[in-house]
Amino acid sequence: MTINTWFHQSHLKLNKKIIIDDLHGYVLPHATTKYTGHILSHTLRFQPKKHFNHINIIYYPAYDEENIIDNDGQKYYHEYYVIWKTLAYVIKNFWKLPNANKIKFKGFNVRQNPDINIPHMHSHKNTDLIIVSADFSHFKEMHEALALENCAAHSLMHRKYDTDCNHVVDHIKSFELLYRTIPNTFMLQWVGRTRSDGVKGVGYLSFLIRNHILARDKGNADGVFVTAYDDNMIARECLGEWFTKKDTSKNKKVSEHNLINKVINLAKTSSRLTGGRSIRVDGDYYYTITYLYKDHINTKLHNFIRGWHGIMHNAFYLPDVMLENTFNNGTWITHHNHTWKRGNKFNIKQTLRKLTHKAQHNTSSSTKSILYYTRVEHNKYH
Repeated sequence: MTINTWFHQSHLKLNKKIIIDDLHGYVLPHATTKYTGHILSHTLRFQPKKHFNHINIIYYPAYDEENIIDNDGQKYYHEYYVIWKTLAYVIKNFWKLPNANKIKFKGFNVRQNPDINIPHMHSHKNTDLIIVSADFSHFKEMHEALALENCAAHSLMHRKYDTDCNHVVDHIKSFELLYRTIPNTFMLQWVGRTRSDGVKGVGYLSFLIRNHILARDKGNADGVFVTAYDDNMIARECLGEWFTKKDTSKNKKVSEHNLINKVINLAKTSSRLTGGRSIRVDGDYYYTITYLYKDHINTKLHNFIRGWHGIMHNAFYLPDVMLENTFNNGTWITHHNHTWKRGNKFNIKQTLRKLTHKAQHNTSSSTKSILYYTRVEHNKYH
């Protein structure tokens, strides 16, 4: 098998960089860049601010033996090779780091050694990046696949391995190793989704690995949303709180605490997002806090980044809404769609129409369009 069937730099179309001060790694797909070039480019536009010398790649091979032979005769698993080659290219040619040629890559094969360990990333000053090489659903019809992947994405973000939908994760053991390695303050933020061609394609999702503590300490969020999930990772309630310039950090924390309790209570008693189905007060509940910050750099709607931005236009959508309900080209997914639509330039017009329709029941709506970038925190409700 030739290397060009798996990686080619021409498939990477990188956009303007966004530097993130609490970024420590990624979850990236490992299929051929013919299918994953866009989502790799989209995700690697987010560049770590921290200095790093090593990149650790966690992967679970589909085959017992390496399936790629490089030009120098070396053999590799594609799950490692695609990520390695992609990052090496991006670091040198897009991020243009001065130490690009000195950065060391190391692979951790979870299939070969299930009990393998990586030195623990105790500090945010750690000079390692950590990558999970993972694809998602394989050869399922699109709507079934998307529903399972939505569930799996939230399950992984909450460090929950026993959810029924996790069988679509390729491979859950890679995430178990990830969470044995990173501190509890490091969390996944879902930022990308695409899918290969065909009625029964393969799903590709991407995540940032960030340190949520900075979101709490800065205290300058413009708003906060809380989404509650039951033990099966079904979303049951989501509400937000917007802040003004008069709100102090202390006021914001009190508002956040009250909002969490309110959302969890409503999730248990009315479950608005499921239309009141299967309400239960007992059992485990999980919640995600999304902190919103006005994007003062990317202010125009044509700068909207799917998976990164929340958008206000009469009403508001969180980034996850866009990942779960839209194609890369901005078209909203309907039951009539059975294959993934082509095109990666996001047309926001349909989203704006849906926001306007949503606002018909929102007495505090605003016609101004505002983009918000986000941080997230995932917790279990006790």
